[in-house]
Amino acid sequence: MKEVVMKPLQHRGQECIGLYFDISFKIQAALQKTKVVKFSATNKCWYTALSKENYNKVFFALKGLASIEKSALQQYLANKKKENNTEGQVLLTTGKKSDKNPLPVKALHIQAGHIIVYKHGKIHPVNAHIIPGMEQRLKLKAYSKSTIKTYLSEMTQLLATIKNIPADDLKPEHLKRYLVYCYE
Repeated sequence: MKEVVMKPLQHRGQECIGLYFDISFKIQAALQKTKVVKFSATNKCWYTALSKENYNKVFFALKGLASIEKSALQQYLANKKKENNTEGQVLLTTGKKSDKNPLPVKALHIQAGHIIVYKHGKIHPVNAHIIPGMEQRLKLKAYSKSTIKTYLSEMTQLLATIKNIPADDLKPEHLKRYLVYCYE
């Protein structure tokens, strides 16, 4: 019996399940019937978007045709679950040197006069609303978790750089100067 190896795959900015196996027209035909699997010439494998529904379709399509090795995918999902349990925490500090152990809190519980630390960037209270608002908007637009994480990281860098300047007041020329600064 042939073996199909399922591994995590980043393809075109999307989390996917990569399906790796020796050439088999029976397996390819079974995968194509699911209508959720495509071939990536770049990665030289078949793939589908990472979801429980797609996994089940592929799993049942291959049942009886091939044995499935999925330990790499399971490990990836376990690590991702751990990250999601710690992700999104915002740390509240007073900005004093004596404040060595900031407390994790939700972004909505910000007290006046404090500085927020978000993913290694200190954000002034005047811009505290930017990150939660942006995260909500990206989720509503159905961006992938990977894209959301990247965008929020970049916005955190910008907010940490501008310090107490309100981000709402920035003009396109300010952003152009910032991009040149990042490039240099």
